[in-house]
Amino acid sequence: QRLSGYKQVNSAIISQLYRRLCPSGTQLSLYCAELLPVEERTRVASHVLDCPLCTAEVAETRLFMAMPLLEPFREAAPLAAARRIYATLFRQQAQLVLRSGDTVSEKAWPRQYRAEAIDISLHLSRASNGQYILLGILTSADSAESVDAFEGAKAELYCAQENSDADERNPENAICRAVVDDLGNIVFSGVPVGEYTLIIHLPGQEVIIEGIDIERG
Repeated sequence: QRLSGYKQVNSAIISQLYRRLCPSGTQLSLYCAELLPVEERTRVASHVLDCPLCTAEVAETRLFMAMPLLEPFREAAPLAAARRIYATLFRQQAQLVLRSGDTVSEKAWPRQYRAEAIDISLHLSRASNGQYILLGILTSADSAESVDAFEGAKAELYCAQENSDADERNPENAICRAVVDDLGNIVFSGVPVGEYTLIIHLPGQEVIIEGIDIERG
């Protein structure tokens, strides 16, 4: 019982006197940063030489100070929005005039579209099973731009009745999806009868062709 009492008293004394004579954490940090006055720095240095606890704390503080500072977090700059170009329908050949005086319908195939320096030719055909195949052929009027730059670009065919805003269109809701091949061709197979909007995601720009109507022949 006497031994137990002695241990309790000893523990109480140690808890009261623990590092009572040691410099504060702030003083040790200033000492490591060499920001203490000369006299105080000499006193702290003398204490550190004799105190293993302060020696360990000084070593840990200096190690922390030697670590490279983390760069402040920088939010990634938003990606520049792709430039949106609406292709226009044009005719490569002179417009035919029928005996009745009517002109050839714009619904005739193939159809030629232009989006600035990019020409898109759309061709409609039928597979052996009767389903429609829509073929797009991309070329560039810019001699410095090769169709190789279009390879791998994604293209989607959407129902015209869907939200007309291209920003709201989700590729998952596209009727058909395809990828531009190394020759600049896009092939959509199994296209049902209807009116569509074609979006081609080229590098830095989106080409949009509206009013593609496929009627039952």
